[in-house]
Amino acid sequence: MAFSITREDLYRRAMVVRAKKRLSQNFLVEPSILSMIADSINADPGDTVVEIGPGLGFLTEFLVRTGARVFAVELDEDMAFRLKDLAAEFPNLTIIRQDFLHFDPESLKAKNIKVVGNVPYQITSPIVVRVLGELDEPGIWLPYVESLTMTVQLELARRLVSPPGSKEYGQITILADYYATAKMIGKVGSEHFIPRPDVESAVVQLVKRDRPKVTVKDASLLRRLVKAGFKERRKMIKNNLGFTHLNQEELTSLLMAHGISPAARAEGLSLDKFAQLADALKAYALDEND
Repeated sequence: MAFSITREDLYRRAMVVRAKKRLSQNFLVEPSILSMIADSINADPGDTVVEIGPGLGFLTEFLVRTGARVFAVELDEDMAFRLKDLAAEFPNLTIIRQDFLHFDPESLKAKNIKVVGNVPYQITSPIVVRVLGELDEPGIWLPYVESLTMTVQLELARRLVSPPGSKEYGQITILADYYATAKMIGKVGSEHFIPRPDVESAVVQLVKRDRPKVTVKDASLLRRLVKAGFKERRKMIKNNLGFTHLNQEELTSLLMAHGISPAARAEGLSLDKFAQLADALKAYALDEND
């Protein structure tokens, strides 16, 4: 990207602002990483980009130079005010003073929106749910979004991209896999932020699938099954399925019929296996009611 700015420039601009701890404000001041994030979303003129929490506008400066329409959604009134000069310079930038978690994408009148941001870590999971939804309830953003690219806590990034069988694998992994393909763009050391956070970070990207990865007869049952399976993740999954009212012999038989070990734990089951098990439980319940 043909835009030159130094780390020293960004560092100096960040140091004259008092970051608000209650909003978890940490400003990314490494231009090479900001450029990497902007490049990763492949924005072109005419595209629509929504930036979550632009703060001082360091990433925004890279985004607007793609030619895309950039909507910077900022909760902090002081930060939104500071972005006015940048908006005056770039007519393709619109500042929206609002909480992203309450922002309605329909107001943008756009499709294939690329959502991006260096987001406060305490609301990262709510943002994922806001954009994607739940297994049985697509999110308000889902019809409009193409991708979600975020700088997040490294631990959460690993959870989003982890394979079955890993200790990071869990409910949010399955949710992301259901609606999107997830990949790690790169790690970001704490030394690249002002003020410096206590944790390491990473850039992770979720690209929406054309349709959910699996088709199930009852998405609400799938959601309930996943939640129950990970409620006590060290237990064998058959011991976490009390809500089914099946006895241990029935559960063992059902699991084995679908190639799942009776000793399996939730962390060892792929989304496909959870879907198979949900459909089997649904069919079993229907048979019992015949």
